[in-house]
Amino acid sequence: MKEEVIRENVIAHIMAGRGMLNREENMQRYIDIIQRKIFIKNPFDRAIAVIFELVIEKEVNPREIDLISFSKLYLKKVKEEGLDLFIAGRIVLMAWKILRMQSEEIIKNMESKEEEEIFDYDIPEWYGDDDVFYYTQKVLNNEIPLERKIRREPKRKVTLIELINAFEEAKEMIQKRAKRRVRNKEWKNVQMEDTSHKEDIEKDMKIVMERLSKLNGRAIPLKQLYENKDEMLSIFLPLLFLAKEGRILIWQENFPYGEIYIKLNHGS
Repeated sequence: MKEEVIRENVIAHIMAGRGMLNREENMQRYIDIIQRKIFIKNPFDRAIAVIFELVIEKEVNPREIDLISFSKLYLKKVKEEGLDLFIAGRIVLMAWKILRMQSEEIIKNMESKEEEEIFDYDIPEWYGDDDVFYYTQKVLNNEIPLERKIRREPKRKVTLIELINAFEEAKEMIQKRAKRRVRNKEWKNVQMEDTSHKEDIEKDMKIVMERLSKLNGRAIPLKQLYENKDEMLSIFLPLLFLAKEGRILIWQENFPYGEIYIKLNHGS
C-alpha cells in the first residue's frame, strides 16, 4: 500500500510539473513506467526508467533529491541489474554537468556578488571515453568517485523533473555525438578512398607518360598501350586526365571506327 502511495506521489509530481518537462510528450510514458505498464529495453531509455524505480524503491522525495547519494544508489542499482554501465556512467556524468550549469546560473542570479564557484568539478567537455572508462571502472570496484571531484556539495537539491530533464538532455547529447562520430568516420573513409584512388590514377598516368616518352614524340595507336582488356580499362581514365591537362594529344582517324592515336603534346 505504501508503495502505491509513493507511486501516486511521483506521478502527481510529474503531472504538476509537466510544463517544465523538456519532453512533455514523454509524460505518459513516464507514468506508464512508474505504474509498471511497460518495461523499457533501449539502454538509454532504460537508464532514465531506473530513476523512477529507484525513487519508489528508496522512497526518495521527488522534490528534494540529493545528487551525490542518489548517484551512488543509481549506479549500484544499474550494476546489480546488469545494465550497460558505460552508457549509464556517461549519462550520469553528463547529467551532473547539466545540473551543475543550471545550479551555477541560479546561484549567479541569486547571489551576483558571490565569487566562489559552487563546484570544483573538472571534467573535459563532452566527457571523453577515458573519463567514462575511469568512472565505470570505479563503479565496478564499488567506488563512487563523485565526492573526490566535488569540493563542496550544491546548496540546493534537485527535483525529479530536473533530474529527468538532465538525463533526457544527456541522452540526446550522447546520441548526437555518436551520430557525428559515424558521419566523421564515413567521411574519413571516403577521403581515404578518394586519396587512394587519386594515387592510383597518378601512378597510372606516370606509367603512360613513361611509355610515350620513349617514342620521341611519335604517335602510337591506343591499342599498343595495353595487352588485355583489364589493362585497357585501367588506362582509359589516366589518358583522359592527361588529355584534360594538355599533356597528351588524342585523335581518331576515319571517325567513328578508325584507329585512335596518342602522342605527347610537346607544345604544352
